[in-house]
Amino acid sequence: MDENITERILDEREASILRAIVYEYISTGKPVGSRSFVQKYSLTLSPATLRNIMYDLEQLDYLMQPHTSAGRIPTDKGYRYYVNSLLDSYEFKRSDGIEVKEDAIRKELQMDKVFIAITRMLSNVSRYAGIIMTPKPDYTVVKRIDLIPLDSNEIIFALVTRHGVVINKKVTVSASITQDNLYEYSRYLTNELCGYQLNEIRDSIFGRLREEKVSGMDKDMALDIAELALGGSEEAELYIDGIENLLRIPEMVEENRLNSLLNIIEEKNILREMLVNTMENEGVKILIGSEILSSKVVGCSMVSTSYKKGNIRVGVLGVFGPTRMDYEKVVPLVDYTGRIVSDYFTKMTK
Repeated sequence: MDENITERILDEREASILRAIVYEYISTGKPVGSRSFVQKYSLTLSPATLRNIMYDLEQLDYLMQPHTSAGRIPTDKGYRYYVNSLLDSYEFKRSDGIEVKEDAIRKELQMDKVFIAITRMLSNVSRYAGIIMTPKPDYTVVKRIDLIPLDSNEIIFALVTRHGVVINKKVTVSASITQDNLYEYSRYLTNELCGYQLNEIRDSIFGRLREEKVSGMDKDMALDIAELALGGSEEAELYIDGIENLLRIPEMVEENRLNSLLNIIEEKNILREMLVNTMENEGVKILIGSEILSSKVVGCSMVSTSYKKGNIRVGVLGVFGPTRMDYEKVVPLVDYTGRIVSDYFTKMTK
């Protein structure tokens, strides 16, 4: 194959035919043949002319033949061309027929249920798998702290966030502490730390409190317990819903892609890394096939977007599925859901 041919720009006819072939394959899942394609789309081209154009597109690595006698299917490069052409003219409107159940998100009080509602909605609307990576606990705002005794030297540090999430940590101390002491420490820590994010508490609040004088209570012991409990930065959690949707798609149960799904189910860090790598992108990020730089994921695509708290990106959500994904539907779904979740987080943390 001539290396230069893979670099040339498509002319208008080639581009429109490529987009139509990708659209047809996404819709049917069947390789596209020249004769049936001409008939279905009432093209003025003859099947022979279309075969020549399809051959050229194959030489340019936009199409491939899964079998010698079969029609053509898009390559990753073909999907990328199609998606880029969609994005060039992309403008989401609420009237596009995509139902985003905003109330299902806003009615939940506990954050874990909010994340479950988001992934379920993404999965139900897209018919693929919905995924979301939660904000790191660093952005959690403290509402209340309770210290609960286990035995003479072990304490449960229970932090309740403004969103209703409870973070429990076991802390071992060197001295024996009474129930009355723990009640005092709980009240003090709640009064002093309520309304602050965990990253603010670690960065500056602990230092300021250490310098303040408090009479009638061992303030330093209370702060020691809190610092031990909040010392490490925790990983963001990952929620996924709709793997069963993918198992209903014929090509997703072929050996390589089925292995990819099994890897993802068993090792959530694969998806986590994919999402982390898209965290700093503005707008929708689309990874198609080999653009997912993981040897454990084959023949799949991910459409994702970051969501914000104010102007700060705090997490990522998206849809995961086959390369034969309905991008025309999924891109605006992910984009709009990201805007809803950003609005939700911004309002919840005011």
